[in-house]
Amino acid sequence: MKVLFVGLGGIGQRHLRNLVKLKGDSVRIYAYRVRREGFVLNNRLEITDNDLEERYHIHVVESLEEAFHTGMDCVFICNPSSMHMEILLEAVRHGCHVFVEKPLSHTYECVDELERLLLEKPVTTFVGYQNRFHPCIIKAGQLLKDKAVGRVIMVDAEIGESVKLWHTYEDYRRMYACRSELGGGVVLSQIHELDYLISFFGMPESIYAVGGKLSDLEADVEDVASIIMKYRLEGKTVPVTVREDYLQNPPTRRCKILGTEGRIEFDLLSSRLWVYDGTGGLSLEETYEFERNDMFLEEMQIFLDETEGKRGPEGIPVSEGLKSLKVALLAKRSLETGSVMQVL
Repeated sequence: MKVLFVGLGGIGQRHLRNLVKLKGDSVRIYAYRVRREGFVLNNRLEITDNDLEERYHIHVVESLEEAFHTGMDCVFICNPSSMHMEILLEAVRHGCHVFVEKPLSHTYECVDELERLLLEKPVTTFVGYQNRFHPCIIKAGQLLKDKAVGRVIMVDAEIGESVKLWHTYEDYRRMYACRSELGGGVVLSQIHELDYLISFFGMPESIYAVGGKLSDLEADVEDVASIIMKYRLEGKTVPVTVREDYLQNPPTRRCKILGTEGRIEFDLLSSRLWVYDGTGGLSLEETYEFERNDMFLEEMQIFLDETEGKRGPEGIPVSEGLKSLKVALLAKRSLETGSVMQVL
C-alpha cells in the first residue's frame, strides 16, 4: 500500500507511528514536505532523534503532481488548515482514500465541489476527531441515548489550555493555530468540543459568540471565545455553551449536561465521568484507564479497515466534518459581527 503524508509535524508523526505499528512493512511511505525538519517525536511530543526520513524509510516527493503520478492508495492531510481543501480535492479526484485532520478547512469554499466529487468517487474519507473515541464521550453518548438524566435542558462545555505549551519543539508563534493566514484561532483549532456536541445533539438552530483577541499572546487570531448555540430538543429551546481559550494553565476540558432528572459530568483530562440523579445523589462514577494514543489508534484502525472493506461505515466521514466546520465558521462570523447567526 502506498501512503502519502502531507505534513509531518506533531499530529502527522503520530499518525505515521500508528500506521507503521498497525501495518508494518506492508506500507510504503511517501511524503510531500515543505520544512523538511528531521526531528523525530514520541507520543509526548518530545524530540527523540533527528533522522525522521531515514527511520521510516520515507520517500520524499517534490510535488503533489509527482505523488499522484506515482499512484497513492491513501493520503494523510496533516498540514495547516488553510491548505487542507486543495489537497483533499486532488486526492479524491485521483481516487485516493483520505484521512484529513480537523478542521476540514478554514472557509466553506469548494465544499460543493468536494461533495460532488465524493458522489462520483467511491473513496473512504475520515476526519481526525479522535475525541469521539474517548471513553468519557462514548459513555456520555450512551447515557444520553438511554435518557439517563431525562430530557436535556442545558449543556456547558469548556476547553482551556495554554497554547504556549502545545508543542515544546517549536515556538507557538510559528504554529498554524496562532496565525490567521494558516486557518488558526481558538474556534477552529479547538473544534473538537463542537464536534462531539453535534454528535450528541445534531445541528443547532442558531449561534452567538463573544470573544476575540483578548490576551497578550503574540498572535493575530481570537484566543478566547464563548459560543452559545440554541437547540430545539424535544420541543424545548435549550442553551448549549462552549467556552474556549488559549490561556489556562493548568488546562481544563470538561462538560456538564443538565437534565430534568439529574446531570452528567465528565473530565476528558482525568478520564472521569459522574452521573447525579434528581435528588443530588451520585448514581455513577467511573474512571477510565487508557492511553491517550488509544484514541488515535482506534480511528486509524477504523479508517484502514474501511479502506479495505473490512467493516461498514463506522468512522467520521467528510460529511460529518462539514457539520462542525459550518458551526465553527458561523461562530467566527458572530465574533466578527456581533450578530446571531442562523444555521440554515
